[in-house]
Amino acid sequence: MATEIYIKRIDDKSIFKLFKDAVKAGEDALETARDTGKAFTGHSPEIRFSFSSGLPWVISEEDILAAPSTQFVISSATITFLNFFKHGNQDQQEQVTFSFSRGSNNTLNDSFKFDQSRPHRSMQSEGAQFVLKTLHEALSPLLRPVAPEDGGLIPTLSNLAEAFSTTYQEIASELSAAVSAVSKERSDQLTEFQEERKRLREEVANEKAAMYEEIQKELDASHQEIADERKKLEEERSKLEVSSHKDARRKQFLKLQDDLRDALAEPVADKELRRTRWAVFIALVAAAGVAGFFAYQTISAAPNTSGTTASWLLPAVKTSFLTFASLAAFLGAAAWLRYFYVRDLNAQEEMRRFRNDMARASWVMDAALEIRKEHDEIIPEEWLAGVTQGLFSARKKETLEEGAQALAALMGLSASTSFGPNGTTVEIGKKGGKAISAAMQSTD
Repeated sequence: MATEIYIKRIDDKSIFKLFKDAVKAGEDALETARDTGKAFTGHSPEIRFSFSSGLPWVISEEDILAAPSTQFVISSATITFLNFFKHGNQDQQEQVTFSFSRGSNNTLNDSFKFDQSRPHRSMQSEGAQFVLKTLHEALSPLLRPVAPEDGGLIPTLSNLAEAFSTTYQEIASELSAAVSAVSKERSDQLTEFQEERKRLREEVANEKAAMYEEIQKELDASHQEIADERKKLEEERSKLEVSSHKDARRKQFLKLQDDLRDALAEPVADKELRRTRWAVFIALVAAAGVAGFFAYQTISAAPNTSGTTASWLLPAVKTSFLTFASLAAFLGAAAWLRYFYVRDLNAQEEMRRFRNDMARASWVMDAALEIRKEHDEIIPEEWLAGVTQGLFSARKKETLEEGAQALAALMGLSASTSFGPNGTTVEIGKKGGKAISAAMQSTD
């Protein structure tokens, strides 16, 4: 059995709060009935609440409570009172529902329905009757019937006017509360802002004072550090002035040593000269081979000994000439190759000697400058002469001994010279005497 009543349109927040309050009142009544000993037929009575919307997303209770009074998205809300009992050997339940349904597009009125699934004695018990009455009383504000929409234009306009009046009053009330809240919040924020501004000023002043003090300490420390660093730099500068010339000379020396090493690694002659050298050598060897081949052909083709003298003399001379030419070509090729080999070997030896002299000269200069600049002492001439002896001097060629040189000079100045048992007799002419006199004067 169901009872349906048309009610005025009500927003989501109001209907949700009304049903939640009814659920709380019913649960309190259920607890009171148990405490006061009111009898229930069956066991485990309970109250359930549910609501739904026609939207394609889920709306929570928090969304409903935070919604404005102009929101109408709840399509239905239901409170169900359940009671479980035994019927024979089976467990059964009986329920009574209080449901709210939103009006469709064809009507401006919502409806409230009271439905009992089937009558049973469990709902006739004292405790169940007490809970149902409490739920009905909590939901009674909804039960103000209005005329249906098909009753004519006047009831419809009345419903609209009443709904608009209620909505406007709720909106005005909410706006007034919002304005008051905003004014109070703004006043509180201004007060808080003033206090915060004052506190920030004090903090900034304290921070500036502490910062200035810290900066002054850092400046003093920096000045002292700069003074110490300047003193150290002056000391290092004096040391660098002594050692800078060493570094520059050593860099130049190392660069020169690298250049000399690269020069030693490269051949003495260039590519074209080496090609020409080998071409001449191969040509001489080829000429020697050709001459030897023709000499052999001439011997092989020589006539028998029974011929005339002219018949064997010409081949013999030809063979001798070709043999001599072959040997001369071979010796010329060997001498040619030996000449360039000795020349390259001497050039490399001179380069190595020059590099060694450079290293010794650098050491001598370092030692001499260290003695004079760092120790402020006089360099001994004997030591300097000893360490520089033979430095950068070209290799002396083999010459005659001093006695032989003197004898050769004397023989060159004499008009005649004779060697006999009585010794050597030298006659110096007028021209030789003048030359000896001029040499003695230049020596003096």
